[in-house]
Amino acid sequence: MNSKAIYLLAAAAIIIILAVVVLNVPDRRSGTERVGDAIETLPQGPKKAADQLGDRNPVEKAGDAIEKKTN
Repeated sequence: MNSKAIYLLAAAAIIIILAVVVLNVPDRRSGTERVGDAIETLPQGPKKAADQLGDRNPVEKAGDAIEKKTN
């Protein structure tokens, strides 16, 4: 195995580890923030509003922020 392959494997491993860490960051919103997000999302439907009350990972929160900016 040449050194290029070793560097590629190491880089891939680091990227995978970072992705796992980022996706497992706990949701630190308070209860009032969750209720506020649910009320704000209510016009989109009760299911989406109920989803706001549960724990969410950073990717879901980023998707919501992007969706808000495009609306």
